[in-house]
Amino acid sequence: MVKTWLHNNFIYQLNTSKAVLFNNNIIRAIVASSLAIVPFVIIRALLLVCSVIAAHLGWVAFASWLELLQQTLMDFMPILMNAFMALHWAIRNHRSVVHFLTVNFCSLLFISCAISHDRLFFMDISIPVALLSGLVVNTLLDQVIGAVDKQPRLQTRNKKHFALFLFSVVMISVFAFVVNTLMQQIVNPLAPIIRHTLEQSYPQSFATGLLYIVLRCIPWLFGIHGYFIFSNIDSHFIAEAQANISAWHAGQGSLNILSPEFYNIWCTMGGTGNTLSLLLCILFSKDNSHRHILGPSLPLAIFNINEPLIFGLPIVMNPLLIIPFVLVPAVSYIIAYAATAWHLVPTISETVSWSVPPIISTWIGTNGSLAAIALNLLIIVVGAMIYAPFIQRWTLSKKNAPDQHLFMQPTNLELVPDYRALTEEKAYLEALDRVYALQSSGHFVLYFQPQVRLSDRRIIGMEALIRHQGNDGTITPPYFLDYYNRLNAMADIDFWVMEQAVGYLREHLSNYSDMTLSVNVSPQTLHDPRLFNVISRILSEPLPAGWTLEMEITESQALTNPEQVSFILGQLKQHGIKIALDDFGAGYSTLNYLTRYPLDKIKLDRSLVQGLATQGGLQFLNQVTKLCRLTECHVVIEGVETEDELRQILIEGIETEHEMALVRSVGIELAQGFLFWRPLPIDEMCRVLEKNQCGID
Repeated sequence: MVKTWLHNNFIYQLNTSKAVLFNNNIIRAIVASSLAIVPFVIIRALLLVCSVIAAHLGWVAFASWLELLQQTLMDFMPILMNAFMALHWAIRNHRSVVHFLTVNFCSLLFISCAISHDRLFFMDISIPVALLSGLVVNTLLDQVIGAVDKQPRLQTRNKKHFALFLFSVVMISVFAFVVNTLMQQIVNPLAPIIRHTLEQSYPQSFATGLLYIVLRCIPWLFGIHGYFIFSNIDSHFIAEAQANISAWHAGQGSLNILSPEFYNIWCTMGGTGNTLSLLLCILFSKDNSHRHILGPSLPLAIFNINEPLIFGLPIVMNPLLIIPFVLVPAVSYIIAYAATAWHLVPTISETVSWSVPPIISTWIGTNGSLAAIALNLLIIVVGAMIYAPFIQRWTLSKKNAPDQHLFMQPTNLELVPDYRALTEEKAYLEALDRVYALQSSGHFVLYFQPQVRLSDRRIIGMEALIRHQGNDGTITPPYFLDYYNRLNAMADIDFWVMEQAVGYLREHLSNYSDMTLSVNVSPQTLHDPRLFNVISRILSEPLPAGWTLEMEITESQALTNPEQVSFILGQLKQHGIKIALDDFGAGYSTLNYLTRYPLDKIKLDRSLVQGLATQGGLQFLNQVTKLCRLTECHVVIEGVETEDELRQILIEGIETEHEMALVRSVGIELAQGFLFWRPLPIDEMCRVLEKNQCGID
C-alpha cells in the first residue's frame, strides 16, 4: 500500500513539479547562469587544490600565488553570473544581447558603488546581490521593451532605439538612486546590527547545525552553491573555529563540536550532498545507465569537487534526487554529532582544507583516530544506502515511463558538442514558451464531432476534441498538442479531456442513449501509471444508460512495446471501455495487430478517402475493409468531406436495397467528417442530436 502510494502520488508529484519549476522565467535564468559558471567554479576549485598541495610540498610562494588567483576568480563570480543571466534572458526572449549586458553591468556597478566605497568596489559584490540585481533589471528591461514595441508611434527603428536608450538611462538612474537611498536611510544605520547578526549566525548548537547543513544543500536544486549564499556567515564561522582550535592547543578552553572542518569531514565527502556515497551507489549498481558520469566525476570527487556530478547526472532541477542530496548530509551530521558528543570519536582538533580528500582529512583532523576513519566509512555506506532507492526509482521511471522522467537533461560534459541534443533542447525550450503563451492567452475547451451510421445518417457516437479558446474568443485547432508532446505532458491533456468529456456527458447528454463517447489516448497516456486511477475516478459512478466510453489509440502506439500495449488494452476492456484503432492506413500499418489487440472499432484514415480519386482507390478501400471485417470490428471512415466522396464509398449508382446491403456487407458502416458535421461546442451538439433523433438532418 505504501509503495503504491509512493509511486502513484508522491513520486509523480515530484516528477511533474519540474515543469512547473522550470517554466518560470526567474528560475530558468538562475539555473542557466549557475550552469554557465560551472567551468569557472571547477577551475577555481582546482586552483585551491593545487595551492594546498604546493603548501604541503613547501612551495610557499607558489601556493600563495595560486591562492590569490583562485580568490580573484571567486571575486569575479558574481559579475560573471550577472552577465550570463543577462545573456540568457536576452537570447531566450529574442532581445538585444548588447543592450541587456550593458544595462545589467551598469546597474550592478552602481549598486556595488552604493554598497562599498572602496576603490575596487566592483570586487565586493556578493552572489545574492548579483542575482537579485540581474532578476530585477532583466524583468524591468523586458517590460520596458515590450511596452515600447506596442507603441504605434515608436515603430520606426530610430525612434525605437532612442526610446529604449532613454528608458534605459532613466531606469539605471532611478534604480541606482533607490538603492543608494535605501543604503543611506535604512541599511547603513542598521549595518552594525546586521554585522553582529551575521557574526552570530553560524551554527552553535545541534539544531542550528542541522539547519545549517540542510540550507546549504537546498540551493543546489537551482544550481546555486550554498557557499555563495552563506559566504558572509562562513567567514565568521571559520574565524571562530580557528580561534577555538588555537585556544585549545594553548590549553585555554575546550573544543567546540561544530566547526567548518566538522562539516568538511563528515557532511561533504565528495562534495556537497556527501556525493561520494552517490558515486559509490552508481558504481555498484546493477544498472549501468549512469556509469558514464563516473569518468569525469570520480577524479574531482577525490578533492570534494562535485559540479560535474551535480550538473551531469543531474541533481539540479531534479526534485526527486534533491531529497537524498539533502537527506544524506543531514543523517551524516546526526551520526557524526552523536558519535562526537558521546566521545566515540574525538572532536576535530586540526584545521583542514575542504579540498583534502576524504579519509585523509579525517586522519589529519582527528590526529590519526582509527575510530573516526571507521565512522567515515560507515557514513559513506549509510549514504549509499539512502541514495540507492531514489536512484533506482529515477532509473525505472525513465525506462518504464519516459514521459515521467525529470525535466533537466544531463549536462553534456563532452568536448565535442552534441548538435542533436542541442536541437532537441532548443525544441524543448520553444515548446515551453509556446505552452506558456497558450496558458496566458486563453483556456482549453471541448468540441464534439458526430459519428454517423450511413444507412440512415443517424448519429451513433461522437469524438471529444480539444481546442484552445483565446481571451478574444478565437478557437484554435489542436496544433498545440505537438508542444505538449515534446514536453512529455500529453497525459495531463488526455486526462483533462477524459474528465471534461465524461462530465459534459453526465450534465448535457444523459437524455440520449445508444451512443459512444470517444476520447483520444496518446502513447504517453497509455503508459502513464496514473491511467487506471483516473479511469476509476471517472467511472466511479456509472455512465448514463446506453452510453459507452471508447478510447482511440493510434497505429504508432500499437507498434511500441506491443506486449505491454496488449495487456493495458485488456485491462481497459475489463473496465467496460471500448477500444478503437485510429488513423488505420496512415503509414505505420502492419496487419498482425488487427487480431493481436482487443479492438472494437477500426477508423480508416482520411488518406484512404482521398485515394478514391485515383485509379484503383475504391478497390483498395474495399480490400482494406474486408481485412478489417476479419476482426469483427465496426469500421468507421474518417474525413468524408463531400457528397462525391460519400457516393464513391457507397459505390456510385446504388439503386436498390439489395445493392445497399451489398455495400454494407463490405464493412463500411459508419462515417465521420465535415460532410456531416464539423466539430461542435456542447450546446450546438445537443441541438444537433435533438434534430437528428427527430429525423431532421
